[in-house]
Amino acid sequence: MLSIRHHIRFAVTLVILAAFCSCAVSADLPRLRISLPPVMGSLPVALAQEWELFETYGLRVDLIGLSDNEARNLAMYAGDIDGMVCGVTLAIMLASIGTDIVITSTAYQSEATGSLALLSQSYFGIDSVGALLARTQRGSDLKSIAILESSDIEYHIDTLLDSLGYPVDSDKYYSYWNDMLQLAAFLSMGCVYAAVLPEPYITYLNNYLPANVNNPLVHLSDFDGVDLLPSIIVFRRAVIEQKTELVERFYAAYREAVRMLNESGREEVIEMGTNEALTLFFPGWKKEDVPVGIMDNFEIPHFPQPQMLSEKEYENARLWVAGKHDKWQCPSYEEVTTDHFLQ
Repeated sequence: MLSIRHHIRFAVTLVILAAFCSCAVSADLPRLRISLPPVMGSLPVALAQEWELFETYGLRVDLIGLSDNEARNLAMYAGDIDGMVCGVTLAIMLASIGTDIVITSTAYQSEATGSLALLSQSYFGIDSVGALLARTQRGSDLKSIAILESSDIEYHIDTLLDSLGYPVDSDKYYSYWNDMLQLAAFLSMGCVYAAVLPEPYITYLNNYLPANVNNPLVHLSDFDGVDLLPSIIVFRRAVIEQKTELVERFYAAYREAVRMLNESGREEVIEMGTNEALTLFFPGWKKEDVPVGIMDNFEIPHFPQPQMLSEKEYENARLWVAGKHDKWQCPSYEEVTTDHFLQ
């Protein structure tokens, strides 16, 4: 049995690459408030802050790290933040319930198979998607698959099950979580049969167990053949219209950060993120509390420059959201996208 302290130490490592920080910047600079989830798509924004690129472009950016999806959604709805990194389906959901937001660009899209995975612990004896679903069919009190609520993950797992010929029954098979850090920790402790997680959580989970613990994770699916949606950047429409120049400065710094990130070495990127992530999410913890070797097998992916979300990707996600919520009026692509900041 792993100790509670070990699991807390493991959870610390889950946010290293997110590197969310509120660095001291000149108080007299115009300000934007940006919220980031602990996912790969947030890394360029976080490093732009670390490299003081926003300040270089005459902008103060307050980064608000929130691992709780519901808290971030509410903050956006209430206007407490100006913009955020999120998923396509979430943006459509927020726009459908009256949050006046605009999709300004993509943030990150992985082309590698295995960047999203359906994982289970080996001691459950589950070796296939069919065997996983059968656990619920036999009347278990646990749902088969734990997923992050209001995220693209549900879209992807629905697509996977449908492609494999299994019924898509969210009420029957899915348990919904608001916090990806918490979900990953619970999977590591065997408190859920399986979970869908992206990188870098997959690498963390595969590496964190001590050598004397023989219960590796089973990859029930690496979503091969499923077209994954990109993470995106959204701003409130009022910010787009009233603070256009500030958003332009944000994107100037963002593009510079992407270039620098792709030119930086792996160790440099990891080192830069560690202290900031610990400070914001786990105050009082030190770098030595992070398990040694936890990131040895992780490779920093190539980050593309921001681009337009394709109409096809948006429309596929819009139809999926409309199917889940048949009374919602999901906005069209033209209503919630702009290419102004990519020109």
